[in-house]
Amino acid sequence: MAEVGLSASLFSDDRFRGYSLSGERPVAMFDFAYDDPSGFYADSGAMVVFRQGGDLAPLGLQLNGGYARRLSSRTTIDFGVTHSTYSHYSSGGLPKSYTEIYAGITRGVLSSRVFLSPHYFRKGRRTAYGEINGNFSPIPKWSLNTHFGMLVPLKNPSATTYHTSVDWSVGVSRELGRLSLHAAWVGHARAPEPFSSRPLNASRPSRKALIFGLNVAL
Repeated sequence: MAEVGLSASLFSDDRFRGYSLSGERPVAMFDFAYDDPSGFYADSGAMVVFRQGGDLAPLGLQLNGGYARRLSSRTTIDFGVTHSTYSHYSSGGLPKSYTEIYAGITRGVLSSRVFLSPHYFRKGRRTAYGEINGNFSPIPKWSLNTHFGMLVPLKNPSATTYHTSVDWSVGVSRELGRLSLHAAWVGHARAPEPFSSRPLNASRPSRKALIFGLNVAL
């Protein structure tokens, strides 16, 4: 059967591959997802950021579509394309966007994906990103989530060299009916922000952060 999902979330920070896109400010997210019986799926999400003083401002929009196929009871492969765009209220103070194609495999509690982008936050910057994720449920209604990723630049059009970077996270979630609570320790290696032209020694959000959040299925 086709499945439609709608949810709302609130998080203390919006971290993308270890980097803060909300300037370490809280964000609210609204997500819509559709899974077709044929294997095709699509989802979209809109985000707003709580600015200094509590005012709300548009932060970003995310679109994703792909196809998943189950090979066995424990193994699924999928591939698709994702696009995200962020407003000037995001970190760095300039509008920014990126598009990636991806392919992945899930087996049991582990999953991995490889992403390729022709313009990663900057025209002509080609990148490859690989990730490994784990989702474990040691006891009912509790889950432990782990993530490790590495971004490798394939071509950099600017004069400034953009280095390989790694990121990671360890989190825990608790289900309370339609409400779920989340906490995660997130970090990245010392490297320039992919979406900012600030020098490495400039003031920037911390490389490690403890993120809290909640999600409600509507």
